[in-house]
Amino acid sequence: MIFVAYLLVLVPILFGVNFLLTKEKAYRLLSYTLSAICMILSILLLINGPQRVELSGKTFIFIEGFITIFEFGIVTFLTYTSIKHKKNRVAILSIIQGIVMIYTLIFTGKESSAYINIDKLSILMLLIINIVGTLIVVFSNGYISIYENHRHMKSRQNMFFSMISIFLGSMNALVICDSLAWMLFFWEITTVISFILISYNEDQEAYNSGFRALGLNLMGGIAFALGNILLKDGFGITTLTEISKKGSASGIYMISIFLLCIAGFAKSAQFPFQSWLIGAMVAPTPVSALLHSSTMVKAGVFLIIKLSPAYANTWLGSTIAIYGAFSFLLCSAIAVSQNNAKRILAYSTVANLGLIICCAGMGTTISISAAIILIIFHSLSKALLFLTTGQTEHVINSRIVDDMTGLINIAPGLTLIKAFGIISMILPPFGVLVTKWLSIEASATNPIVVILLAFGSALTNLYYVKWLSTILASPTKKIKFKNSYDKNIYVPLLILCLLIILTSAGISPIYNYLVSPEVSTILNKTDALVVNGGKVISSTGTFNNTLVLLSLIILIVVYAFLRKPLTSSAKQKNIYMCGENNSSEEGAEYFRSFDGTYVKAEESNLYFGNLFNERKLNKLGYITSLSILITVLIGGLI
Repeated sequence: MIFVAYLLVLVPILFGVNFLLTKEKAYRLLSYTLSAICMILSILLLINGPQRVELSGKTFIFIEGFITIFEFGIVTFLTYTSIKHKKNRVAILSIIQGIVMIYTLIFTGKESSAYINIDKLSILMLLIINIVGTLIVVFSNGYISIYENHRHMKSRQNMFFSMISIFLGSMNALVICDSLAWMLFFWEITTVISFILISYNEDQEAYNSGFRALGLNLMGGIAFALGNILLKDGFGITTLTEISKKGSASGIYMISIFLLCIAGFAKSAQFPFQSWLIGAMVAPTPVSALLHSSTMVKAGVFLIIKLSPAYANTWLGSTIAIYGAFSFLLCSAIAVSQNNAKRILAYSTVANLGLIICCAGMGTTISISAAIILIIFHSLSKALLFLTTGQTEHVINSRIVDDMTGLINIAPGLTLIKAFGIISMILPPFGVLVTKWLSIEASATNPIVVILLAFGSALTNLYYVKWLSTILASPTKKIKFKNSYDKNIYVPLLILCLLIILTSAGISPIYNYLVSPEVSTILNKTDALVVNGGKVISSTGTFNNTLVLLSLIILIVVYAFLRKPLTSSAKQKNIYMCGENNSSEEGAEYFRSFDGTYVKAEESNLYFGNLFNERKLNKLGYITSLSILITVLIGGLI
């Protein structure tokens, strides 16, 4: 069955080539076919279970040679492109990457084989990549043409679909590679494709954001390569499995692990690398949903979790926990001050990735379980929110939250799906809330982390509830809209909704079959968490998810029967201000200002811009995160 894993790498790449060579009429058929094949293959791997295979001999030599040639091609492309666009800093980083690569080829020991390791964490990642990822590809068929027409762009859909398909194949390869050198190769491919897709609009803003993402991720890639060199030359370690078996240590070994963690922090857009993901929101929404929410950024936390045996119960682990918790709180605070829906989701993504990193840093069976479960539920819910936000922008021609006031009245189906996505991020019985509860339970012995997580969770509820109430409110003004029900848009959205419900209801089998065995393997400890019948039992508390789900179903049934007698249509009244009758022009309400002129009365959410100022909090994040990372580095050297 290892052949199925190889197909998950090769099939998307072959489809990527087909997208380049075929015409636009064939994209829909190719997208649905790609989605069906990848879903089936990933489910087959789930059924077959974990496996580890060594590649040696001519097969290894052929693949190793291909990777070497391709790596030189990547360095050449990045250097040329950076110089062409006068991005000298990125060009220097590309050259440094090339130098490190040449050093590795000439001066480090030669390997005679490589390993493919499909463990249960890899299987979970493959399911996310090939189910959520390919649903996003299907969604793009109904989205990207409208997107290009709206911006009066020359169609580049062949490149768009091709790059996304190749990206899926690269991500599949990344999560099954046990050999660090091969993992780094696919790590860099995702960086390059991310740059290409962020720059999709080909305007100055897109290129600036693309090169920012490229530069910061190149820093992570260089740290990854240096960590590999130290591990290989100093300890003879070339695979993630060997790191897991060695466990925690000290000195130069921990510096090696720290460098790999830096790569994970950069890929998952943690401070001080977070600006690349925020800037990447200029890309088309499917790019945001795929690369920067449900898959690519998850590669960073995937690596951090894999490395957890090396830093569990060490100074590095404790620091990583505080670092992740700080990022969770700070980005949640910044999200409160945002009125651009995609920026809210971007900061929310960085925050939740920080929460996953915090859980990994704590290094206990409960916290690692919370980290893995959160990867699953966050990928589903955040992909749904990104996609509905993109469709909302097409409906009302805006991504500003205040402009979505009364969206329920003009696009009820889309609004209910969006509302469901928001609810799945903050309320039971959905898995994101369960994992946040678990993370706070796991941090019970660390008061600093508990406080950071508690306040971060409260702020998360604040910005999501504001958004939810806005789209469900009665409209205060007439909204111009263009609504259509393209099945390519709504079928993926409805499937994601169904997956959120099924995974939340089925948290017991997911945990017992996939998460618990993996946690026991990673930490070599018996799991202290019990999940049975939806009842989550930790050493410090219990959360009955099934009971909450049943209660919710009962409430929905009761509401369905009593909806009419309990509700009535909203009655709008004229705005009363200044103790006088207001003038009315074209249905808009006005009031008399301090200088006697009439000013239009507008409603808006409260964004706490002075308290949660984005610029000031980002500056605080840079200073604090750099201080933490420097402290870790000095501690390791000492």
